[in-house]
Amino acid sequence: MAHKNDIDHGYAWVALSAALSIQLMVAFVVFSSGVINIAIMEEVENDITKTSWIGSCQSGTFTLLGPVSGLIQHCVGSRLTTFGGAILVLLGMTVASFCRTVAGLLITYGFISGFGLSLCGNVVGVVPGHYFEKRRPAAYGVCMAGGALGLFIAGPLTRFLLDQYNLHGTLLIMGAISFHMSIAASLLRKPSITSNESFIVVHQDEDGVSAKEPSSQHADDICLKGDTTVAGIHYMKDASTYQTAIPFLSEDITPRTETSEEPKLQCCNIGRLLKLVTKMDFLLYNFAILFWSLGDAACIFHLPNYAETKGSSPTQAASLLSAMGAGGIFTRVLIGLMASSPTTEYKLLQFGIVGVTGLVTIFFPLFSSTYLCQMVFALLYGLYSHGTNSLMGPLTIQLTSLSDVAIGFGIVYFSCGIGYLLGSVIASFIYDVTQVYDYTFVFGGACFLLSSMSTAGISLFQTTVNLDRTLST
Repeated sequence: MAHKNDIDHGYAWVALSAALSIQLMVAFVVFSSGVINIAIMEEVENDITKTSWIGSCQSGTFTLLGPVSGLIQHCVGSRLTTFGGAILVLLGMTVASFCRTVAGLLITYGFISGFGLSLCGNVVGVVPGHYFEKRRPAAYGVCMAGGALGLFIAGPLTRFLLDQYNLHGTLLIMGAISFHMSIAASLLRKPSITSNESFIVVHQDEDGVSAKEPSSQHADDICLKGDTTVAGIHYMKDASTYQTAIPFLSEDITPRTETSEEPKLQCCNIGRLLKLVTKMDFLLYNFAILFWSLGDAACIFHLPNYAETKGSSPTQAASLLSAMGAGGIFTRVLIGLMASSPTTEYKLLQFGIVGVTGLVTIFFPLFSSTYLCQMVFALLYGLYSHGTNSLMGPLTIQLTSLSDVAIGFGIVYFSCGIGYLLGSVIASFIYDVTQVYDYTFVFGGACFLLSSMSTAGISLFQTTVNLDRTLST
């Protein structure tokens, strides 16, 4: 459980640094798939449609298994979840280095390492929300900047490793680098639990959620489930409302015991999951993330190979990912700081940046013939598209609640996973059918515009609901 004096300062910055470093290493592995795919085509099989499934499987597993990762984190906590994820990434990359078939790489590089990345990525999405309150959006922005930094180094570092050690050695080294996430996991400590810990009480009814911090509460009223970084819950129901006691960061360090209340809590968790996926504004947000990830997967995965077909060298093509990362570092921190202002509307901000991304991507093929234009596109893409990452945490909390953030973030990751699994494959199929690589970016831009429209639908739906409630009263 995080002590009250750790919220927004103190050990919160240590936890944020650990989450940032985890995000950096996760992004390094995920965003290197486009460069790795070129090596796979050279050393394993020269079929872009088949080989694109390998990177798509990793990205898709990374995000599709978000709900599973959320439940695992809910049961065993952030530290053990990250340890397990780091071990799986190391195992997957090590075995993949000895594979010389597409099927073998799908299982090892795609699924095993992807599942490990999913476990670590879910921790990154949850920890800042529990250790920060006033500075929460800024904390998410700083944390997500680690992802942009991973993108910044992914292209040049992966290209350098491939030039020096080929595919076999590169995968071994990437696995070793990723295993350093276990060091960051050790910083996600388990503070001692005392009877006078600070917590908040959330009153939830059909009109929404409100929170207050009571002056006192007995420690036995706080329900601690396992060893978890997800807030524990304690239900006290009456005719119209129920009350949830939420520690800022619940981590049980005592041995787990079975109680008669545990099946009820599990049923409640399933009920909360079903309630979230049928909540219309949250559902629309997941559609927005789905379309965004479709476009993002198509653009990032195919940009290096697309640049080479336009005459850029392999080194120049890989450097485009660094330009994306440079823009992403700036915008993720900036968006996080902007979101910290109480006057900032998260949905309007996402609607704007994703809409601009769509327009830039659709018109990119018209100006893609030179390396300079490719570099400008990569920088603009990073500046606008990657602001979405900084808004995922705040928007998920806003559309669900702090007590549901692990489950909600897992659902968002699942939607993201569908897009990352299919985006590059659909783009490859479009190229195979038309033999025109430009259409892959037209497809990506169209997905971004659909994402922007879905985000606008969230506000429209909430306005309609609020108007209906006003008229009914």
